[in-house]
Amino acid sequence: MSETTEQGPVPARQSRWSSILRVVFEFGLLFGVALLTRQLLVAANVGSYPNPLWLPVIVLSLQHGLAAGLAAAIVATGLQYWEGLPPALMSDDMYAYIGRIAAEPIGWTCVALLIGHIRSRQIANHAQLEAELAEQGRQSAAVADLCVDLRGRTEMLERHIAAAGRASDIDVAEAVSELSRASFDDLAPRLTRFMILLTGAVEFSVYALRDDELKPAFRSHDDHRPAAAVTREDPIHAAIVAERRTLSSARAADGAVLGDRWVLAGPLLDGNAPDRVIGMLAIGDVAPADQPQDIERRFALAASEVARLVGRIAVLDSWQAAAAASRSNGHAAEPAATASAVDAVEPEATAPAAVVPPPAESPPVQRIRPTLPDNELTLQ
Repeated sequence: MSETTEQGPVPARQSRWSSILRVVFEFGLLFGVALLTRQLLVAANVGSYPNPLWLPVIVLSLQHGLAAGLAAAIVATGLQYWEGLPPALMSDDMYAYIGRIAAEPIGWTCVALLIGHIRSRQIANHAQLEAELAEQGRQSAAVADLCVDLRGRTEMLERHIAAAGRASDIDVAEAVSELSRASFDDLAPRLTRFMILLTGAVEFSVYALRDDELKPAFRSHDDHRPAAAVTREDPIHAAIVAERRTLSSARAADGAVLGDRWVLAGPLLDGNAPDRVIGMLAIGDVAPADQPQDIERRFALAASEVARLVGRIAVLDSWQAAAAASRSNGHAAEPAATASAVDAVEPEATAPAAVVPPPAESPPVQRIRPTLPDNELTLQ
């Protein structure tokens, strides 16, 4: 706030000084041209000509309004009689002499008043219209932001209403049962349905603990950006792995740790060793005000169910990554990639649940017998 207050008047002050300098430059330029023109006309011995000092008075009145026009009339009067008043003629009385020398200054003043007043009203109306346009632009931007926020909250509430309408005890029990019997083909949709029914969160991520890092294993939302692992330097890693705490953005301290990544994050504990962390469950895209009152209890129950599937989810992630890599070079997916992906899973990640083999319709694994030396006997 202090920086804005200190830096705010600077552009306005610079603009005001630049406008003043521009007006002074225009005064000097126009009166210089007028004086030069008058000298040229006098040198040419032209008998009758309009006074060139009318030019700056009219132009400045049209350009800058009443104040500049009156100032131009005063300057023109001073330049007109800079060398002194003209001598009176023999036929002039006092009134005729005063009228003759005051005719042009009075005309300059009247022109400045008339043209300058009209121009000043136009400038004031233009400034008012610009201010109204700027205010309407700010109001339109605020309304647009409110519409975007309202749309997001409406979609969130619709998802919550839909989840609350389906989240009966039978549906939750059915989702848990289907999740425990999920295969590699339907694990992702069943896990997504289970999380929506239990927590109302459409966007969630599952991380597996590997090499002392929380590495992404599953994401429900379709995001083309690669998910980053949670390293040991991240404060979330210490809170999840070391302290085994559930972080919620509803609490100020946890919100500072989570930042804008998630609204809830908690550890996934090994069922056989409750003190051992095997991963992390995190949900996002839910405002704290839109969460159910018992969201932490629902989240804890969801984390306990997801913890049993960390090994299977990690295998599914490795399997999909290997399949994508094999398709990227134009060749068909090799069965050996599946076997290598299964072997790459660490024991601690597969401890909660047994690894489900690939579906029956996948091609059988062909093992290539290594070539034996010529001096050995191979029995068929």
